[in-house]
Amino acid sequence: MPVIDYAGLPEFPMRTGITGKWLSAREHGATALSVLSNTAAPGVAVPRHFHEYEEVILVEEGRIWAELGDERLTAGPGQCVIIPPHTPHAWGTQGPAAARVLFIWPVLEPFAPGKSTYLEGTPPAVS
Repeated sequence: MPVIDYAGLPEFPMRTGITGKWLSAREHGATALSVLSNTAAPGVAVPRHFHEYEEVILVEEGRIWAELGDERLTAGPGQCVIIPPHTPHAWGTQGPAAARVLFIWPVLEPFAPGKSTYLEGTPPAVS
């Protein structure tokens, strides 16, 4: 497997106030796992959606809220949110600071057509 210098990868706009970069993806040689880094400005949110597979959110900096079904959780640095398959969820930044989070999915291209269902809003830009 190759070594990926992800610190040097450029970020791309995904939504207003959110940039991303793929740390593990097909273009890096991954065959079954995706890892995405997001930097999210204060006050941004991702609309409610769900996946057919589990999703893990690791908070590296800042604070986020996450709604899983009817439950609203908060997480800060060193904490993670585990989202079960088929669970409607949304997330956003909490407080006055930006957040940096990592997302892990057990699939490649988690936003490809048919892999995510958006109950509100639209899927993000992913390249």
